[in-house]
Amino acid sequence: MKLKKKTNLMPKVLVSAPTSSRHSHLLDEWLGHLDKLTYPEFDVLLVDTTPDTEDYFNLLKTKKVHNKNIIVLRRPWNYKKDHVLQLLAYAREDIRQYFLKNEYDYLFFLDTDIFIPENSIQKLLSRNKELVGFYTHIFDKEHKMPCVLKSGEIIMTGDGVNFYTFDEIDAYKDYAKRFQENKLTDKEKLLVDFIIKDKFKPELVPVYALGTGCLMISKNVLEQVPFRTHPTFILGEDIWFFNECNDKKFQFFCDTSVRAEHKNVNWNMINIKGKVGLPRVYIAMGPSNAKKAEFIKPTKQEDYTETETKVFVLDKGYKNEKKD
Repeated sequence: MKLKKKTNLMPKVLVSAPTSSRHSHLLDEWLGHLDKLTYPEFDVLLVDTTPDTEDYFNLLKTKKVHNKNIIVLRRPWNYKKDHVLQLLAYAREDIRQYFLKNEYDYLFFLDTDIFIPENSIQKLLSRNKELVGFYTHIFDKEHKMPCVLKSGEIIMTGDGVNFYTFDEIDAYKDYAKRFQENKLTDKEKLLVDFIIKDKFKPELVPVYALGTGCLMISKNVLEQVPFRTHPTFILGEDIWFFNECNDKKFQFFCDTSVRAEHKNVNWNMINIKGKVGLPRVYIAMGPSNAKKAEFIKPTKQEDYTETETKVFVLDKGYKNEKKD
């Protein structure tokens, strides 16, 4: 049997994201900036999650990047059943499945409110890493927090996840720049082996994880790690993915040379017919190597006198547990 010879040695990249009509005001600007990307071998796939109407889905099907039609899938948000973070996990899994069924080498998640420089795909590919991306802010406030995780621990106080700060990233960038320019003091030079992990690419920092809003992922990772969610443990659609990648010894890298521009789009910008309450979000705290976490869910709104307790075993899903 003759093997099919790959004629183009450039990695084939799928640029993709979940999207919805709440991004419609940015759509042409975002697609226009993709048109300026100088890497030639990429396709664009968007998953429309808009509830109640297919107008945005039909609009997406008319759009092109680099004179090629973008690929569009449809997964409408069942807002009476699923939390929005569960929806995003389902949509990212749809993207992963499409990626694996087609001949791509890398998946580049790039949310439709995030903007990057024109040479970004080449830059990330040149890092030769299985999980690498640029950093950008998370939440609505531009200076609040970068979506770069220090660890997999989840903390009740604060924002729930252990993030780096912009000050910490800026301090590292300053140190790495002065290392490259040979401007470190004698005492600072003694810290190089502790701080700089790759002396040829000092702008790369190994981290626990960084957000899927701007992340390049290799086929090898995607063949082994799915996107998934849970009925009560809901804290970011990508938390499960981060943890499983780390469990399987895949290393995330943050390219600190670029801060991507994030034009935050809030979920309240989407028009939902009728007033529907979303499922409540419950989180727990504990060490990252814990085998189970306990969730106490109020059975009455704002009333913790009657509760339903579930024990969630981290590697096996969850089960109901009767109270004595």
